[in-house]
Amino acid sequence: MPLLLALLLAALSVLVSAPRAAAHAQLLDSSPAADSVVAESPTSITLTFDSAVQAGYTTIVVAGTDGTSYSDGAPTATDREVRQKVTRLPRGLVQVTWRAVAADGAPLQGRFSFTNDDQTAPTQPPPRPSASASAPASGVPSAAATAKAEDSADWQWWAAAGGLSVVAAAAVTVLVRRSDARSRG
Repeated sequence: MPLLLALLLAALSVLVSAPRAAAHAQLLDSSPAADSVVAESPTSITLTFDSAVQAGYTTIVVAGTDGTSYSDGAPTATDREVRQKVTRLPRGLVQVTWRAVAADGAPLQGRFSFTNDDQTAPTQPPPRPSASASAPASGVPSAAATAKAEDSADWQWWAAAGGLSVVAAAAVTVLVRRSDARSRG
């Protein structure tokens, strides 16, 4: 019986320390596409996922380089597609930051940019200096801050999984040694 328990703990430690499954929804496409140059100002931003997302938990912030938000109202979601209306976008770099929740409850987030080269679009104001280099005045985190937070979360997850694996391995060792001692005595 102790050997069976030891094997179960060993199997559990492998499962706990396994990488997260990649079965959650993922962004497949966007319109405008990431890093693209558009000749005509879009009136909306569309994100297409590989599976359904929950409409009520989705946010899309469309901002200029100065941090001004051009999102117009709440996004609408239909199954795998989310659309965010935008006010007239300025000419230049436009940043899109999104967060969504997959149908299975997994949180999703991302960021990309595109260039609005519409010659009739208004000129974008110069970037505003902010108190923090990692968070523009709009409250939209910079790409560096987002990447740092994601790296920190990944490190914490792996550290916890590693710790649990060490504890499970120690428990297995103790149980196996006790079983051996009982078998001999």
